[in-house]
Amino acid sequence: MFGNNMKKLIIVCDNKTEKYGNYLLQLISSKDDTENDVVGIEDGTVEAVVWSEKNYRDNKATISSKEHILFLGNGEVSKKECNSGMKMYYDQFGMTYGWLGNRGVLRVTTEIDDEEEYNKFVELYLNFDLDFEEIEFKDFRETVSNTVDKKTKGLFSKNKFTKAAMTAGGLAAGLAAGGLVGVAGAGIIGSKVVSVNRQKKMKQQQYHTLVVAFYREGLAKFLED
Repeated sequence: MFGNNMKKLIIVCDNKTEKYGNYLLQLISSKDDTENDVVGIEDGTVEAVVWSEKNYRDNKATISSKEHILFLGNGEVSKKECNSGMKMYYDQFGMTYGWLGNRGVLRVTTEIDDEEEYNKFVELYLNFDLDFEEIEFKDFRETVSNTVDKKTKGLFSKNKFTKAAMTAGGLAAGLAAGGLVGVAGAGIIGSKVVSVNRQKKMKQQQYHTLVVAFYREGLAKFLED
């Protein structure tokens, strides 16, 4: 499975983190060292493979104690294999990595839900030369409320009711208001959709950044232990 003179690394992923495991594999195999600096780990010194959790379970009995295993994510195997005794060497913006002996873990534990904290996170990933589409934290419900308020004012400012038409006008206003309530209700549902999409993008940015942080600052130390 591995060459005799290479450091050995098995990256175990669940379905949600497989793409990040493959990304780490690409970073390890890239020729990114310069004449004066080693980026992450010295080029050509690590031979790595990406396994699914099923691959790991099926081959666990054959794994040598000398081989380093890195669990990526919060899958069933990761939770079982990575106990609380592992020392966390990195813990920022809900992103953590750590290890004990030859077993390590990378995982996102919490999402960023505060705009000020997110702005600090942006500074971090920019320092890693990453470029994401920044996430908008504007309150969607407030936007909907303002829109409904403007529509309401616009609707009634354009209608002049006579005494003879007050009853009919009141009915029309009620129907119009009902329509606007429907718009507001749809806006609340829409805000939930926006929130879910924002959380998905946030976690993608966190995992992407975490993988780069580990590659640049943690991988060499993990493989030395």
